Amino acid sequence: MGSSYLFKYDWTKPVVIEPIVRIKPELGIQVSVSIEGENQVRATEAYAGAGMFRGFEIFMRNKPAPDVIMLSSRECGICGEHHQFIERIAQEMAMGGYAPPPLGLETIMLANDAAMVYDATTHLTALGGPDWSSLFFKIAGYYPPEIYQLAQQTPISKVLEYSEAFPNGAPSELKFSGVTMRTVADIMDGLVPIIGAIWLEGAYTWRIMHEAELLYYLRVPHPITMVPGGIGVPATVENLQRYLYRLVDGTAYAKKQVAYWEVLNLFLNDYGNAFGVQAYYDKYFNNLGFAEMGNRPGNFLCYGQSDVSEAPSVTPSSTSVMPYDATYENMGAWGRARVVKPGLVIQKSPNSPPELVTNSLIDITLGMREFVESSFYEDWVNNSEVPSEVSGISQDPIGNSVSPYHPWRKWTIPNPLARGYPFGSGNSQNKYSWAMSPRLVPYSGHKPIMNYFFNVEADPQAVMWAQVLQSQAPEPIYSAVYSAAGIEIQYNSNEQSVTWNLPQTISSRIALPQELQGEIEIKYVSPWMVSSKLSNGTVTVTTNAVERMRARAHACALDAGGAWIAWFSAVNYIKNGQTTVSRGNQYDWTYKKNTNTDVAIGVGLKEAPRGAQWHSEVIALGSGPTVPTINPQQIQPTTVNSGPRVKNSYSDVIGTISPYPLLAQNDGAGTFEEVIQGNPGYNIKGVPKLTVTPLEQWDGFEFAATLRSFDPCFVCGVHVVLPNGKVRYITLGAPIDLSESIKAFYKFAMRVK
Repeated sequence: MGSSYLFKYDWTKPVVIEPIVRIKPELGIQVSVSIEGENQVRATEAYAGAGMFRGFEIFMRNKPAPDVIMLSSRECGICGEHHQFIERIAQEMAMGGYAPPPLGLETIMLANDAAMVYDATTHLTALGGPDWSSLFFKIAGYYPPEIYQLAQQTPISKVLEYSEAFPNGAPSELKFSGVTMRTVADIMDGLVPIIGAIWLEGAYTWRIMHEAELLYYLRVPHPITMVPGGIGVPATVENLQRYLYRLVDGTAYAKKQVAYWEVLNLFLNDYGNAFGVQAYYDKYFNNLGFAEMGNRPGNFLCYGQSDVSEAPSVTPSSTSVMPYDATYENMGAWGRARVVKPGLVIQKSPNSPPELVTNSLIDITLGMREFVESSFYEDWVNNSEVPSEVSGISQDPIGNSVSPYHPWRKWTIPNPLARGYPFGSGNSQNKYSWAMSPRLVPYSGHKPIMNYFFNVEADPQAVMWAQVLQSQAPEPIYSAVYSAAGIEIQYNSNEQSVTWNLPQTISSRIALPQELQGEIEIKYVSPWMVSSKLSNGTVTVTTNAVERMRARAHACALDAGGAWIAWFSAVNYIKNGQTTVSRGNQYDWTYKKNTNTDVAIGVGLKEAPRGAQWHSEVIALGSGPTVPTINPQQIQPTTVNSGPRVKNSYSDVIGTISPYPLLAQNDGAGTFEEVIQGNPGYNIKGVPKLTVTPLEQWDGFEFAATLRSFDPCFVCGVHVVLPNGKVRYITLGAPIDLSESIKAFYKFAMRVK
């Protein structure tokens, strides 16, 4: 195998993996490692540097607001429709609440939820899923082959005995693309790209859910139908029938997807040492193996998603929920009515579990801060370049104070500098990234509860943590019933779980085991509770790379529930003769003053497939298609995760604000940096070496796989820039060149033929 390696690593210098492609902005990771024993390395320091300035916040200034709604989808070639979705919300809010008619809203949700299921499935089967396939155990030599041998000996049924995901009964075997899977190794084989049975059936599911989305958006990722106040394609009976055909298959696959990721997660993490995986790492590496690959503190951000035109019945009934009306003053209530609930989760100490601070989108909005301490931008605070109608914004639409570091008052001022190697050495300010650094100050009841800010994780793991802790919120939710579809969601923060039901899905195209065919409940339990239960309290983790994949599978199934709610609601509106899907056109749009300066402001927040996605707008006052935007600002989920170091304290409207003390011990690292290098304040070590490649030929695969676990826009391949300046291409993250990779695929195909 040694002939396939193209270099020997120089351990005296940091390794740079750049670019990690299919992520916006283009990302590089610089990592320093230490050697711990024989054939073992561990990350000690990491820097995440975004290598490209994109400029949307600048070139969309002064563009007519109707143009910006279409330009916003161009921010990403994969999930552009989600950008346009929240830009629509921000503009509807700036119009004082220009919400779509009920059927129009549910039609948008049909497209949105189909897109969420499509994108999550793509990541779990093609973009991130292959990292856990047998390709990397049997052929590439990344993970110890002994683990694959254990997988061959471990039945799916045995692993699912430890899972709580299926209260109505777990399956004993799964079938994908005509292949019956009875062992963990069968699942690993199924995830091999192009030839694996899970990959192939997943590809069918991407296609049909993409088709379902296209029934209403007509074009993706750049919809031509969705605008403030509605959508241009009605949810006709014929279109709903076409959608249902695809939704049944997509939901059936989502059920199986939860099952096989439950299996992989429990087997690889092996919290209770039930399968021999942890015993192997105890013996040869003296670490927790996959259980500590990408672990980090439990600080999470979720905006929720899937708005509703009819509020659910919730317990307690005193908690405020209401249908989406696009107003800022009601954003807390209509945000809580979403099928996927919002939440800010923080972990105050390493020995206490994460806690939900708020489930109010107003609190989350007020708590947002952005810093450019390590970024290639000028600080905008007290900068004369900022227009007074932006710098002077001091109140939100209901009179709360707005921070000078809030996106409404932020002004993007690029300041290109040489980054250097090591990162930041090329300039006197130690700046090294084009990503800004979003941080969250916890607010509750529209007031700050501390003068510290947190770096947070934005991804489906954050989504699921926010769901399991809903009953801790100041306005708690113990259950939410969406009567149109008969879907009930139950939240239990004591056992850190969320449970919901999905309808019967019998399909001739997606084979389901008997246990999953009917209406079933799905239950997600947090990794903190799972690890503690299975290890008898000796191991507690908030997340890791495999847990992120499991969380995405559950979030996908919850999004499928949102699609069913939208579908049944749309049917009811049509039956009742409520067929209007749009309020008007751009000549009717009127932007209204709602702050202390003469502008209209709005904010659009929701979960995109990659995580929490933000658009805020400052728009001139007036009506019609020529009203200009003044300050469009976006915070992508990858920006939340990739934002570089913030070490300093800042003067704010709430007083001096600083990094949370335990996070400050980590040199103010951002989330991607922290997930690689660990966090001493929380007793979390850096990412360990889990591979069997010769130590001198290691190339950082663990780091790429850890980052891939966050995001469906992650790598198909990376370039590793070595200290000697040589560059090599890695296909699928394996330590083999492209020709060797092709040979490996064919060899594998012959073995499983």
